[in-house]
Amino acid sequence: MTRINEQVLGQLKQASIATIISRYQASEEASKLLEPTLTPRQAVSVLLKADLERDAIQLVAHGLAVMNAIRWGLQVVKASGGETDDELKVLSCVEGWLQSPSETLRIRAQQLAERVGLDNAFGWLAYSVFWSGTGSIVAPELPVVLPPENMVGHAINAAILLSMIDQ
Repeated sequence: MTRINEQVLGQLKQASIATIISRYQASEEASKLLEPTLTPRQAVSVLLKADLERDAIQLVAHGLAVMNAIRWGLQVVKASGGETDDELKVLSCVEGWLQSPSETLRIRAQQLAERVGLDNAFGWLAYSVFWSGTGSIVAPELPVVLPPENMVGHAINAAILLSMIDQ
């Protein structure tokens, strides 16, 4: 069963996947199938028919707008269930940030990501908020450094793939 639904596909507004596939390294199998002129919907269909769900998830994660990608990641990770207090705090923090983005919640997401680690979906989901592009990713006393624009896609991809393993 795929984590990609019609609602998520409908949020991909690009005319072709040319820009999307420039944001990440597709697998060798996916690279052979993906033509830059395909629409996102066509590309996802091609990948799913070839049993390349992980590649389809990666394409969608990098194709969605930041807020939509994080919302999708939250939906999938939340469905996998939070078990620890810190995991539940991550879900709450991300939900709060999506409702009302603030620097306080963005920094809180980073703190929670560091606490839960990157060996699970929750840490990556929390980092997606921290890397959302709404603030600096270095210490406050340093000059502002914004994350690369593909960081949220990488984080959401990792969160969703790890949530699939955890189930």
